[in-house]
Amino acid sequence: MRHVGVSGAVLGMLGLSTEAEARLGADVAPLVVDLDGTLFRGDTLDETFAAGLFKRPFATTAAFFGNILRGRAKLKAALSAVAPIDAEALPYRAELVAWLHEQKRDGRAIYLATAADRSIAERVAAALDVFDGVFASDGSRNLKGSNKAQALEEAFPQGFTYVGDSGADLAVWARAKSAVVVSSRSFADRVAAATPLERHFDNPPARPTAWLKAARPHQWSKNALVLAPLALGFSQLTQAGVFATVATMVLFCLLSSFTYLLNDIADLAADRRHPRKRTRPFASAELRVRSGLLAGGIGIPAVLLAAFLISPAVALCLLAYLGLTLSYSVWLKRAAILDCFTIGSLFTLRLAAGVVAASLAWSPWLLTFSVSFFFSLALAKRHTELVGRGPTATGPVPGRGYRYEDQSLTLVLGVAAFTVSILISILYLMEEVFPRGAYAHPSWLWVAPPVLFLWVSRVWLLAHRGEMHDDPVIYALKDRVSQLLGLVVAAAFLLALL
Repeated sequence: MRHVGVSGAVLGMLGLSTEAEARLGADVAPLVVDLDGTLFRGDTLDETFAAGLFKRPFATTAAFFGNILRGRAKLKAALSAVAPIDAEALPYRAELVAWLHEQKRDGRAIYLATAADRSIAERVAAALDVFDGVFASDGSRNLKGSNKAQALEEAFPQGFTYVGDSGADLAVWARAKSAVVVSSRSFADRVAAATPLERHFDNPPARPTAWLKAARPHQWSKNALVLAPLALGFSQLTQAGVFATVATMVLFCLLSSFTYLLNDIADLAADRRHPRKRTRPFASAELRVRSGLLAGGIGIPAVLLAAFLISPAVALCLLAYLGLTLSYSVWLKRAAILDCFTIGSLFTLRLAAGVVAASLAWSPWLLTFSVSFFFSLALAKRHTELVGRGPTATGPVPGRGYRYEDQSLTLVLGVAAFTVSILISILYLMEEVFPRGAYAHPSWLWVAPPVLFLWVSRVWLLAHRGEMHDDPVIYALKDRVSQLLGLVVAAAFLLALL
């Protein structure tokens, strides 16, 4: 049966060319392609909400609560106006997109039909340059399920082939001439029982390792800093204090993983344009944004409650860590110098949590050393980014508050900060550790300051060469020289105890 085309009114609504109209007369039915879950593995409504939540939280909250009872179509339109998503950077299904372009070259008419707001649909159509027209929610009607089926049946009275992925599309397939299914084989067989199946694209579930990758367990090594006060104040330790400190470290690991999930969601747009970060589970849409928000929304309160059971002071440290981390994700990471000071403060909060968990005396020298030392390491990473583009690079660094011309400033501040931290470590030993009399042979502790000086000097040497590609703390776990220097310091502490 030949397809005679859509009505003139519909053609005008879609803004179709005469060439596209002529193609509707071909023997093959036009393709109508769904967006969320089909063309794009994620959900644009979830991503629009998340983007607005992290970029314009007050406007997003107002748009959400002001429209949630007015229907999904109005909600989608309001959220899309607050925080438009980057359609060009979305991780589309490459195999499906390639097939659509192949069908296009063969003269087949192709349309985008989505429940997403029209503003999003039009940006997607412009980015892919394969569609002859767009059907989408328009602020008054949510184009999903039966609404979409009715709209497509009216537009294509001679039939169409629908490309979808889920149970919400069954009502559309019921009125289609044939189906293209982007889902599991079992679901495709279910669709084929009622509608002729033209093509099947497999949609494997997210790998369990995707959650592990998003949680970044390799970053948990930083939380060993919670245990540092145990080594420095062992004469005051109790069994309960040791247990509470270890439990606090575990809670920091869990909290940091939940905040990494939220940070990746906040950075979706930037990560998708990054050559390496675009493969992260949320950036690649292997994990859904909604799942990440739910995991963080449930997991973070649970961690804080567990911390409160250890002690209110520990809970306060974790709450401060959470607040700083989220502030960093939203805007502090784009504030030059302040971003590195925030990172130094986050490390210091780990130390503070270890002190309060073990019920040890506060040490101003130790906390001051921590802020200065980790401020320097954070600047080393920033300095690597600045020099990595070469000496002639100019202009702002994408996603940061720096300019490439700032590399001389980051060098001076970073080296000065680590030099001060070494001086503070010496004063800490002299003013607090030695008078305490907790070590049998405290002279061995003098090994630590020069070894720290050598290690941070090496970090800055590599950073200035643009070779410090990892976080310095993570780098130390992989670098043989760093491992050797760490063993020297550990041996010195052990000899001081014996």
